[in-house]
Amino acid sequence: MRIYWHELKKLLTSVAVWGFVAACLLFNIVIIGNSGDQYADFVSAVSKDTGYILDQSFYEKLARIAESGKQSEYLEQLQYETDGVTDVFEGYETKSIGERYIQVTGSTGYFAKLMLDKYSALQKVVNEKAKNDESLTLYFAGATHYRHQLLFSTLMGWLLTEGALVSGLLVLLSVGYEQIHGTESIVYSTKKGRQVLRPKLAASVSAGLGVFALLALLTFLIYFSVNEYEGVWRSSVSSLFNYRIDLVTGNRPFITWYSFSILTYFMAMLGMGLGLVLCFSLLAFGIGMWVRNSYIAFLVFLVVNAVTVVIPLQIPQTMPVGLAIKYFAVLTPTLLWLKHGIWFTDGDIDIVWKHFETLGLVVSLVVLTALCVLAVNHFKRKDFT
Repeated sequence: MRIYWHELKKLLTSVAVWGFVAACLLFNIVIIGNSGDQYADFVSAVSKDTGYILDQSFYEKLARIAESGKQSEYLEQLQYETDGVTDVFEGYETKSIGERYIQVTGSTGYFAKLMLDKYSALQKVVNEKAKNDESLTLYFAGATHYRHQLLFSTLMGWLLTEGALVSGLLVLLSVGYEQIHGTESIVYSTKKGRQVLRPKLAASVSAGLGVFALLALLTFLIYFSVNEYEGVWRSSVSSLFNYRIDLVTGNRPFITWYSFSILTYFMAMLGMGLGLVLCFSLLAFGIGMWVRNSYIAFLVFLVVNAVTVVIPLQIPQTMPVGLAIKYFAVLTPTLLWLKHGIWFTDGDIDIVWKHFETLGLVVSLVVLTALCVLAVNHFKRKDFT
């Protein structure tokens, strides 16, 4: 335990690490500074009085606000956008989405069946949402799509990128510390000396997750102090005002496998983000065990993640093996990161797995843990003389 704390202290007293975190936070502040939407803030403020459920009570309270003399351009816009809305899930069919994806990709056999099964299961979810009138919630009315994308796609995406980079840097800094300072042959020359790898991994992973959590905390404290959410936290993330831009099937409702409010969806995204940062930490540790030069190891870390994206794109999908690689590649950390904007939904044309983000996280953690074990065993037998 004492070694763990010493390793953690070395990492958390690194000026370079905190300089990188400060640069990331400054970048996030710039994004937040351009995020203001007065109409969205107005909707959230009004919903404190009207409620977020689009029922008769909502319309009566909204009418009373209008009659009280508080007429404004925003109020009129809100009345117009909410007037006569209907449940988007009532009578909505998902089978055509799967069929269109199969037609475009040319999937057959096992993967075509997986795609159809996924959308058959999604239809049951849609029917349940329709039964509960889940889409009849306010969210941010006409400003919903922009603000949803800003928080869950743009800002969350950059935070995940920063978390992946800082966790990789911390791990490689830890495992390469002795090599950088020229003490590697002394520290690792004895069998007992190589046992330091376990506390090194624990300390660097802890530091990576901790720094990511701190960066997320500061970023979201600033974001939510600038953008009003108080009145809409309990609105469904699958509100009729929220939608996905699908280049294959056209714009369609934002359908999640579970019934998420904005708050619970936000918490689920953060939890998934922590798991993904852990994956990148394990990947960096495995690479650091094989490539002793920390600078080259970080370059390899970047290349490996880039290759994970490039190879599936370059393989022709007309080849059965090409489709298989595309579908399985989605379960890797890098592509999970790229798909963060549609976590907990049915996914895209290249996703045949239900709950792909959870499945991918579990698979990635198992594979990367095995990689780390193999790398450590290799390192223990390495000759430094």
